[in-house]
Amino acid sequence: MSFLPSIMNFMPSLDWLRGPSQPSGPFTPTYEDVCRARALLKALQLPTELVLDILEHARYWPINEFNTVPNRHIVAASRGGRPSAATLCLDAGIFNNPTVNAIRAGGERPRIKSVEFDIVSHDQGHTSEGTEGTFTTSSWLEVSILRNETNSIYRLPGPRLVNTWISSPLDFHTNMVGRGWFLVSRPKSAQQGPQDGEGDLSWYLQGNRVTAGREKYRVIWTDDGSEGNEGAGRGDDFVQELTDGDRLIIWARAKVRTD
Repeated sequence: MSFLPSIMNFMPSLDWLRGPSQPSGPFTPTYEDVCRARALLKALQLPTELVLDILEHARYWPINEFNTVPNRHIVAASRGGRPSAATLCLDAGIFNNPTVNAIRAGGERPRIKSVEFDIVSHDQGHTSEGTEGTFTTSSWLEVSILRNETNSIYRLPGPRLVNTWISSPLDFHTNMVGRGWFLVSRPKSAQQGPQDGEGDLSWYLQGNRVTAGREKYRVIWTDDGSEGNEGAGRGDDFVQELTDGDRLIIWARAKVRTD
């Protein structure tokens, strides 16, 4: 039995929910908007579980965006005879920002429902492997979860990220453990592409198409699945693993092929 059509007949229009007219562009609800929508639905004498289901179905969630420095060209290149390289692209305080702070101020515990990545990247532009145009690649992006040992969740300062030219996230992890931070291990099922032999401290995000120029990619990981183009990572259990206080680290990666 479906209740949604009947409910929609009683609900105010979405424009009314949004309040006064706003500048054109995608609408992103704030925490206050979410609270207002809950109250309006509860006024219809709907059970709390149904109210939450409706907002979940509509993906009516607050959103916070993080961006790299504009026009910054990030390169991962093996140096000094090292077989691989990892360059820090982004350190995001996903649980320490105005959007999340508003949720905490409302007496609620924040939880990440979806992580969306918009990427522009490219391969080195040449290969001797005969894999041109494919995603059988040795350059890719991956994501780590950085966690503080104290489990402190309130206004936790980010770590001072040093030596961004490293071989792999394992090097970074080894350096950070002595400073009270560590990288969370991914499940074995999440290993993809050329990640073997480097520990299990990052999730494969997106491979670069071999020898191709700059390309745009979009990858979405949710608590019940993933979306992406060819060469995208699945993000197995990534969203489920996130807990209050975590930071999100994105790496540009490259590895010298030896086979």
